[in-house]
Amino acid sequence: MDTNQKKGGIPEGADPLVDGVVRVRAFISDNGGMVAAVLVAIVVVVGGVLIYNGLRESQIRKAQELFGVGILDYNADRFDKALESFTKVAERYKGTPQGTMGAFMAGSVYLQQNNVDQAITWFEAAAGGAESGFVKGQALEGLAAAYEEKGDDAAAIKCLEKALRDKAAAHRHSAIRWKLALLHKDNATAAARYCKDLIADTLATQYHQKAENLLASVNAGK
Repeated sequence: MDTNQKKGGIPEGADPLVDGVVRVRAFISDNGGMVAAVLVAIVVVVGGVLIYNGLRESQIRKAQELFGVGILDYNADRFDKALESFTKVAERYKGTPQGTMGAFMAGSVYLQQNNVDQAITWFEAAAGGAESGFVKGQALEGLAAAYEEKGDDAAAIKCLEKALRDKAAAHRHSAIRWKLALLHKDNATAAARYCKDLIADTLATQYHQKAENLLASVNAGK
């Protein structure tokens, strides 16, 4: 037995890097077709990811620019122009946070204009859109306001109850509870529950007195 050989036939003292290259070359020589296919697949996947990321960044930039134009028009009370930008953002860039915000702003403008049906359409699009912080929760509030305007309190309550489960909109939960207490005018038990939740919430001090008054009124009417 050659004492200069280790197990596996590797010469004693051989450079492991050089030996590794030799082995890889031998593998490629024996399996050239398979290796080529794998390399092509890797290139396609990596190239696809880079292209997708590039397109995604470009898409978001364009969405931001168009949304910004809409905000400028909105702040200048050019509501028709603002609507044009907001709806374009919502339609063209549906899968982006800006698309969600565009739909929310379109719903808000339509609600201000008392176009309730269009407001519902766009608030629903925002509520079902891409994640965008607390915007989806506020879209549900807008949707509730639109349904309330139509006289559909039951639908408004469902929207607000869903918004109350949205952790991203936690800063709005006390306002949502107060609105739910008011909407449950025909359900004393539910109204009382929301009032008690508000009174117990140390972060909802601005609603404590209102909730106490409503709770007293509810209890008196039982």
